[in-house]
Amino acid sequence: MTPAAAGEAPRFREAGELLDAGVEEGAYAAAVLLVGRGDEALFERSTGYARTASLFDIASLTKPLTAALFFVLSQEGHVAPEGRVAEILPLASTDPRTKELRFSHLLSHTSGLPAWLPLYETVIAAEKAGGKPLFGTAEGHDRIVAEVLSLPPSHDPGAAWEYSDLGYILLGRAIEVAGFRSLDRLLTSMVTAPLGMRDTRYRPLGALSECETGQVIPTGWSEVRQREKVGEVDDENAAAMGGVAGHAGLFSTARDLFLFSRELVRARKGEGRVLSRPSAAMMTTRVAQPPGCPRTLGFDTPTTSSGRSSPKGDSPGKTLCSQAGALAPPDAVGHLGYTGCSLWVDPAREVSVILLTNRVVFGGENRKLSSLRPRIHDAVWKEFPGR
Repeated sequence: MTPAAAGEAPRFREAGELLDAGVEEGAYAAAVLLVGRGDEALFERSTGYARTASLFDIASLTKPLTAALFFVLSQEGHVAPEGRVAEILPLASTDPRTKELRFSHLLSHTSGLPAWLPLYETVIAAEKAGGKPLFGTAEGHDRIVAEVLSLPPSHDPGAAWEYSDLGYILLGRAIEVAGFRSLDRLLTSMVTAPLGMRDTRYRPLGALSECETGQVIPTGWSEVRQREKVGEVDDENAAAMGGVAGHAGLFSTARDLFLFSRELVRARKGEGRVLSRPSAAMMTTRVAQPPGCPRTLGFDTPTTSSGRSSPKGDSPGKTLCSQAGALAPPDAVGHLGYTGCSLWVDPAREVSVILLTNRVVFGGENRKLSSLRPRIHDAVWKEFPGR
């Protein structure tokens, strides 16, 4: 237990006990829980073989950071939420609905693009046919982007919603075109560095130094790559793209993600370092269309009905509900990551809850976290009564 956790043990004892129980139950092998309010980290605890400073593959928690980067570029006039994607990217689909695709649709998962496709398989096939390495290269990256650019939407953009990795792959590429630099460099210079998020970064394949391996939490065996994933992105599509993509690829710590959530809270009051007040409002307010969509331009919100989850399992799916907990405030925003990470923010009470785990170390079908995580969140939310 860290000193911060020790000081708050009576208040957050249940959350800490549940966190430890996750290791015993096989929900994950390593985890960190951080609870903050305003600028203060109230509780921070690691369990399993994690330390509070451990680096986790945060998987789809990459998406809110990609969204934040988009809004920073928007504030500088390079892009706009209601701008047409075709004005930035050469969309190859001949479907006329493609012309109406806007960045707000990509941000809110209302584009009509598929949730997920094994695009890495096309890279592997081309690699075998051509006899040269493509997986994890710039050419592999471009091949996957080209595949997504050619896909027609399944419905009119904005008419329905479906969580889509592919939409954020396009968003990441559009950011690169608009910002004239690679996604990793843009994110560092415009978001993470100004916020002091020193440990948050992409890790292109092969970029991990030997001395860093002790800090990075592994995510298990890759059948595709035939090796353990330590410091390599877990997601195979992102790996085929070289580890840098809009939908996945970032590694981070609980402390860094607290700095990010704190920026959202500050920016909503007009005190942000990188985000403007209007940008933060759009990132933390549900979209109006289509009716009932639980998404904001960058985040998910708590839902109350059960239903079908994402094809990828622990990623936030179309109606994957209650992962924020039954006691989560309705105006909270958050996101899940396939590897077992999550971030939830209650903007009104300025409360942040960051839970980082490696549930996939026991295989992608390990669902034990899905029942444990809401209990951990509720153990935290009940310590902040009132709205």
